[in-house]
Amino acid sequence: MSQGPLSGIKVIEITTFQQGPVAGMRLGDLGADVIKIEPKEGDPARRHMRTIEAEFKVKGDNYYFEHANRNKRGIVLDMKNEKGMEVFLKLIDSADVFLNNMSIGAPLRLGIGPDDLLKRNPRLIYAQASGWGRKGPAANNLSFDYTGIARSGLMMAAGEDKTPPSMILPGLGDELGGLMSAWGVTLALFAREKTGKGQVVDTSLMGSVVALLGHLISGTAMLKQEFPRFVRTNMGNPMYCHYCCKDGKWLVIAHLDPDRWWAKVCGALGAEHLINDPRFSTFAARSENRRELVAIFDGIFASKTREEWMRILNEHGCIVTPIQNIPEVVEDPQLLANHYVIELDHPTYGHTKTMGFPWDLSETPASWKRRSPKLGEHTEEVLLEIGYTKEAIAKLREEGAVQ
Repeated sequence: MSQGPLSGIKVIEITTFQQGPVAGMRLGDLGADVIKIEPKEGDPARRHMRTIEAEFKVKGDNYYFEHANRNKRGIVLDMKNEKGMEVFLKLIDSADVFLNNMSIGAPLRLGIGPDDLLKRNPRLIYAQASGWGRKGPAANNLSFDYTGIARSGLMMAAGEDKTPPSMILPGLGDELGGLMSAWGVTLALFAREKTGKGQVVDTSLMGSVVALLGHLISGTAMLKQEFPRFVRTNMGNPMYCHYCCKDGKWLVIAHLDPDRWWAKVCGALGAEHLINDPRFSTFAARSENRRELVAIFDGIFASKTREEWMRILNEHGCIVTPIQNIPEVVEDPQLLANHYVIELDHPTYGHTKTMGFPWDLSETPASWKRRSPKLGEHTEEVLLEIGYTKEAIAKLREEGAVQ
């Protein structure tokens, strides 16, 4: 098995819940040695299944912690204990990356801010994945995934026009923020190869979701106009819309060059009589009569199941895809073929599927190598690697510095 492109890179991580842990997980997927530091009570994510079970009425293993903390080793340090802080700083001396998702001011109060750690280790990549970024009036405000997707515009980019803000299933902002943080770390490591110097990598929930909405943000900023949210029954291009089929399942057709595709789509739908209909024969006419055309298409799609329409539209070379729910996505053979979802034999949970990898590197691919660590599972192993003896570790345990 490939060691991954980040093999040999050592990451020290102090993170909780999702954004920071996902960043570390992705670095671990790529081969980095990620050492997760937790307090004695552990990352709150270890207990988060209670909230998930209450909210979603699901039962089972703590997938939440497992997902964000695979491919890591875990140690327990008391950072408020002088000896515990000494261990942390010794780890930083040998590290390539320090990753955290604390609020901007928290590391400063602990004495482990960027200036402190970069002075100690000038080659260190100091990565902080916060809620709002290091600058600005909200820099020190607390945040969670919900606040990030709310303030960044995502809730008003989903749903139909004139409707309330759309609820987004939790985790999207954190997941994207973790990916952005991991990306920033890899860029800084690449830069260090040229300069020999470490630097601060500043990413945030807000910045990550704003980047996701890039073309909407740019359009609004440049044109000084608001993009109204779509209304399905009033789509200006009814060939770029979603429709419900006979079995209650939905599909999307997506033809952005509508005059080129008009006759082909009509042929696939058995609606050749519409091709030269003056109400619909040009893009301008279809846009003018959009509601009428969407209603006609609604009636046509309601005559067959989604599977039947998928087959017909594909045979005619149209651009079509199903609208899938999450269980359908998990079973989608396209995801499995590209390792976007992977199957594995987990040492605790048995044969299972889990999130895979968004990249495919032909020579140094990402991989699942180890389950998430039990609390303090690798404390002795890691401390032995940085020069502590078993006797010294036992004394640190007695003093409450490590666990």
